Amino acid sequence: MIINGNTHSDARGTVRFVNDFDMTKVVRMYCIEPKLGVIRAWQGHKKETKWFYAAKGSFLVKTVQMDTLEKKEYHLNDTESKVLEIQGGHYNGFEALEEGSVLMVFSDFGLEESKEDDFRESLDNVIW
Repeated sequence: MIINGNTHSDARGTVRFVNDFDMTKVVRMYCIEPKLGVIRAWQGHKKETKWFYAAKGSFLVKTVQMDTLEKKEYHLNDTESKVLEIQGGHYNGFEALEEGSVLMVFSDFGLEESKEDDFRESLDNVIW
């Protein structure tokens, strides 16, 4: 699910915001700076929800429903203000589309709890 935001620009610069992103569920945040041309996939969680935000650059993000293998894809970039919510029951993967891209990831699980809910699938079994 996409949570749309907006931007505001004036003589001082630009502000990007996603005011409808309810962060009360978030317990941790981290940033990923992947190398260009590297696909990071497929990590999934049955219970954990994650939210993705392109802080810099652009990304192709794909999700795969664990039970049906139904795929969806999304584009995130730093010129749009939007957060992608990936609920439990999905694998996710992403690829940076520009050098120096930074993806912010928010989670509703702590690190140890997340490790217990971690499921992986190979790119050989689920084609990018």
